[in-house]
Amino acid sequence: MLWGFGFLGAFIWFSFSIKLLYKMHNNDLHLDIAAKESRNYKGAYVENFCPTPGIPSITLFVRMAGKLKQHRTRFHCDLFRTAVLFWPASFGKTVVVLDEESVEDHAYGNNLTSQIKQHFPDRKLEVAFESLPKDASVLNFKGTRKSPGYNRQLWSSFFIDLYTDNHIIAWMDNDVAFVAPVTKATIFQGSRIRILGSECTMNISWVRKWARVTEIALGLPMVADFMTYFPVYLYRDTFTHCREYILMRFNTSNFEEAFGKIYYGDNNISPVSVVISYAWFFEKDRYDWNLKICSELKSYNRRLPEGHKIAPQDTEDILSQPQTAFHVRYAKEPLSPNIFISYCLSHEAAGNPQAMCSNHSVSLAKNFVLFYHDLQRITPGETPCTANKKTEHCLNVLDCHYKQVGLEITKGRKIKWKDFETVETLAKEVDIICKM
Repeated sequence: MLWGFGFLGAFIWFSFSIKLLYKMHNNDLHLDIAAKESRNYKGAYVENFCPTPGIPSITLFVRMAGKLKQHRTRFHCDLFRTAVLFWPASFGKTVVVLDEESVEDHAYGNNLTSQIKQHFPDRKLEVAFESLPKDASVLNFKGTRKSPGYNRQLWSSFFIDLYTDNHIIAWMDNDVAFVAPVTKATIFQGSRIRILGSECTMNISWVRKWARVTEIALGLPMVADFMTYFPVYLYRDTFTHCREYILMRFNTSNFEEAFGKIYYGDNNISPVSVVISYAWFFEKDRYDWNLKICSELKSYNRRLPEGHKIAPQDTEDILSQPQTAFHVRYAKEPLSPNIFISYCLSHEAAGNPQAMCSNHSVSLAKNFVLFYHDLQRITPGETPCTANKKTEHCLNVLDCHYKQVGLEITKGRKIKWKDFETVETLAKEVDIICKM
């Protein structure tokens, strides 16, 4: 049941005439209603949903198909192999969602659960199974350039909230690896969840398609490209509220019907950008926004309605925290060496230097690449820290970051290379060979 949005949202929508809102082609009316709803959200959420000073339970979430060896390889070699290093077990459980109708997925899920229980008893892993939509045409329709399996994962992205009871979700693609230790500071700015985004890719053809489809879904512009930043941290009920908003926008109780009106033909959709754009317009005060703007801000803001413009405090030329994960298959420069560097720096900060690090050149400057907003588009031989003359800033941030990690290690946080190697061994048991 949608308590936060259901009653309040229904009241507002009917007050301003839901039929008039969605059946008239009057953009000014769309934006006026959005501004009114945003003001209501701000008042409702700031008081009730701010995180506590400690770390609330966070679900590390991934959707995959266990029948595909490519997906199994990504999970073992990219996501889980690095999660056992850099994602603290104390943060919360990992949830893997597989295909309900697939015998191979059930077998893989059972084996995965068994492996984790036996070798990582301190980590909680839950495997869930998702049924196919009743209307298969939402996954396999005329003109689509993607496979039904790919479209299924896009569809599934709007239901992530159904698979955990934790208030915060760390949303991962199945081809993402951790590259540095996750800490509270990399997730939160004060009491608000950090969100990263970029305007700098908005001229790319597929990003323009995402923007067009996002506007179809929300009736409001896509604020920025949010697809390259993982984990994506979101409150669980933001997914719920976004889905309910889309249902009301298309005046239906059937999400398949709404999805079919959004994603069709040769359209392309980024669910990440849809959900986060929704959060910008309706739940902005719950999140801390860190947007990279390459255009002139005043000009870019013309595409956004009044009351929802990007302010200077919402932008960030250079990251205030290092990125902790990257898209493995899209990175144009090798980033995996930073896994080893981050491991060594963590133990060095704990006063526990590792023998395996002694023959390697390891320094904070070796991590400067992690200050790129977009780790998929790195300029060889250059980093934001050197190009923007922010070397001292980057050194100070990394020094604080690793001192915190070192302190956590002294208090019991586990960052063991043996765990990394254990996952490699488990991968071999299911005929998967991991590369560094």
